[in-house]
Amino acid sequence: MRVKNSILITQIIMSEKVTNGLSSPWKAYEKIAVRAALVYAVVSTIPFNPEFYSQNFDAGFNVNSYPFRWLDVVSQNKPWFFASQEGKNYTGWFITVLICIAAGFAWQQIDKKRRNDETVYYWFYTAARYGVALRMSWFAWAKVFPVQMPFPTISQLNTNLGDFTPGKLYWLTTGVSPFFEVFAGIFELVATLLLLYRRTTTLGAFMMIAILLPIWFVNIGYNAGVELTSLHLLSLSLLLLVRDAGKYYQIIIEYKAVALTYVQQFELPATWYKYTRLALKYGFIFLFVIYRGFGYGNLYASGKSFKLPLADGLPGISGFYKVSEFKLNDRFIPEAIGDTTRWQNVVFEKFNSISIQLDKPFKLNTKNSIRTTEYYGNIGRHYYGYQADTINKVFKLKNRADSTVQLTLRYELHDTGQFLLSGVNENRDSIFVVLNKIEKKYPLEQKREW
Repeated sequence: MRVKNSILITQIIMSEKVTNGLSSPWKAYEKIAVRAALVYAVVSTIPFNPEFYSQNFDAGFNVNSYPFRWLDVVSQNKPWFFASQEGKNYTGWFITVLICIAAGFAWQQIDKKRRNDETVYYWFYTAARYGVALRMSWFAWAKVFPVQMPFPTISQLNTNLGDFTPGKLYWLTTGVSPFFEVFAGIFELVATLLLLYRRTTTLGAFMMIAILLPIWFVNIGYNAGVELTSLHLLSLSLLLLVRDAGKYYQIIIEYKAVALTYVQQFELPATWYKYTRLALKYGFIFLFVIYRGFGYGNLYASGKSFKLPLADGLPGISGFYKVSEFKLNDRFIPEAIGDTTRWQNVVFEKFNSISIQLDKPFKLNTKNSIRTTEYYGNIGRHYYGYQADTINKVFKLKNRADSTVQLTLRYELHDTGQFLLSGVNENRDSIFVVLNKIEKKYPLEQKREW
C-alpha cells in the first residue's frame, strides 16, 4: 500500500510521457478551446491598453527610487475588463471570454490543416504558466516580506472599528499577524516556482487553486478590491489542469494508476532557439523571483511599505497626542461632542504623515486607484503629508485626499512632550493648538510576533 501511494503521489507531481502514437487525436471543440485559451492567456497578460503606457509610473510605483518596481508595473497590469466597477467588471470578463472563444473558432477554421495541435497547446501551457507566475511572484514576495498588508499605523490603531470598510478591515487584520502573512507568501512563492517547470506544473496549479479560491471568496465577502484579479488567475490555473481532469478523478477518487499527459516542448533544430529559450526562462526567474525578492527584502529591512508613504517623518515625535487646548481666531474652543471645528487628537506617524481626528461628516473613498493611501476605506481622520523646516520650525501640510487643502503651522516642541502648533488653516482662520503626548499601549502591538 505504501508503494502504491508513492506511485500515485509521484504521478501527480510529475507528468509521465505519453508517446504520439498513443495520444488520441484532437476533437474539433478541443482545438477551438485550446486556441481560445491561448488567446485569453495572451490578451490578459500583455498590456494592450493605451492608458497603461500613458500613466505616471513614478507616481504610482516609485520607479525612480526603486528600480525593481518596474517589474511590479508589468505584474500589476490590469486587462481592459478589470478597469471599471472597481475590479468587479464581470460583464467585461464574460465578454472577453466570448471574444476569445470566437477568436479560437475563427483560428481553427483558418488552421484546419494543422496536424500537430500539441504545438498550440504547448504555447497555451507556456503563456498560462508565465501569466500566473508574472502576477503571483509579486503577491508572493510582498507577503514573504510583509509589506503588502503592513501592520496598522498609529492612526489606524486610533480609528473606530466602525469607521473601516470590510475590505480595509480585512487587510488590517491580516497585517496584524505577520506570521500568517509570511506563511501565505511562502506558499504562494513555492506554487509560483513550481509553475515555472513543466514537470511540476500540475502540483503548482493545484497549489494555486488552493490559494486563489479562498482569496476570490474573501474578496467577494469583504469587497477587498481584487475580486476579478483573483478569479482571472484562478481561471488560468484551472485551465492548466482541464486536459487531465478525467485522469485526476481516476487517481483521486477511483484510486487507479494513470499516467498524466506529458506536454511536449516545442523545439526548432536551430541551436539559437534552444539558448534563447533558456535565456528567457532563467532571465525571467532572475528578474521576477531573485532580483524582485532582493528588492522587497531591502524594502522590509528599511521598515517601509508601498502601502504607506515612503518619506521619513521628523525624528522623535511619532505618537498619539491629545488636544488639550484649541483656539480658532483667538477664541478658545472647548471640547464638546458634535463640534466640527475643534481637533480632538493628532497622530504623528514615523513617516511624514499627520492625522487629525474631527467630529464631522467624512466622505468615504473606496476607489482602487487610491488603495495605497492611508485614507482608503476609512473615515474619521484627516490625513496630511508634511514637510518640516527644522531651522524655522515650520510644518507645511498638504491634505492627502485633496492637495489643494494646505496648512502652514509653526511648531514648538518642549522637553515635557508638549507640542505647540500655530498658524493658518485652509479657511484662512488662525489656529493655536496645544498637544500633549499620551503613551498609549495597544494590545495588538504588544502581542505582535514579528
